[in-house]
Amino acid sequence: MNAASLPYTLELLLAELAVGTLAAVTLFDARRSVTAGYVKTGALTVSSLAVLALWVGFAGIAPDGEIEGYTLSPAWLTPFRAALGTFVALSALHTYASFTERRRASLWTGTAGSVAGAGALAAFAGVVAPPAWSYAGVVASTLASAAALGGALAAMTWGHWYLTNSGLPKRPLEEMSLLLLAALGAQLGLVVVALVAPVRDAPFTDSAFGLELEANPALWLRVAVGLLFPGLLAWLAWRAASIRGMMSATGLLYIALGAVLAGALLARGLLFSTGAAV
Repeated sequence: MNAASLPYTLELLLAELAVGTLAAVTLFDARRSVTAGYVKTGALTVSSLAVLALWVGFAGIAPDGEIEGYTLSPAWLTPFRAALGTFVALSALHTYASFTERRRASLWTGTAGSVAGAGALAAFAGVVAPPAWSYAGVVASTLASAAALGGALAAMTWGHWYLTNSGLPKRPLEEMSLLLLAALGAQLGLVVVALVAPVRDAPFTDSAFGLELEANPALWLRVAVGLLFPGLLAWLAWRAASIRGMMSATGLLYIALGAVLAGALLARGLLFSTGAAV
């Protein structure tokens, strides 16, 4: 990963984490699976991440046609900023509705915010998609990453509620663990597609090491550390939750969140150095 791509990597991580967390919190709130305190905590987390993403999106991202050999499509930047601004506004409204205990408004703003956030991710995918095998592939990659990052954070956070109220039902943590496992499985499938589908315009960057994607050690670190390892942890967390080992499940999800974050960083580094949307 070159230094010029760092703002784009940070923007992707912040936006994916915020959008995925809002979607996960809203989903389980709609199912009446979580407490009002958990929804408030999630809302504050999302709002903070969203504001940071908005700041990076305006202050750190320039309308350039390339970054050190990696081709960009700056025409997508304006719709991205508009969608991101909408997401920030809706996440703020979701926070207000959550803290004033307007549950219906909270669900509506959370749902609308998730849709706006997905639109923002799709627009930013357009900014960075030119070298990749397809625009659709980059969109799928960002949405799957959002599901994995948000799912891991939402599950880990919910695990803490069992430490203060052991009488909570075990089903929500089981479902959150399985949701994370499914998102990681989708990401693994996209890695397979990226290995088969050639990039359209291989970037000429020093960080690619002059290697084919399959020979790049960062790819296999991405698969092992960022997908297989947290997938195993998510499965173990599901097993632990099923026997009410909530403290163990929460600890496993802590580690899983760190591994998913590391995998997302590796994935974005590979995108900007090889053009492969993994």
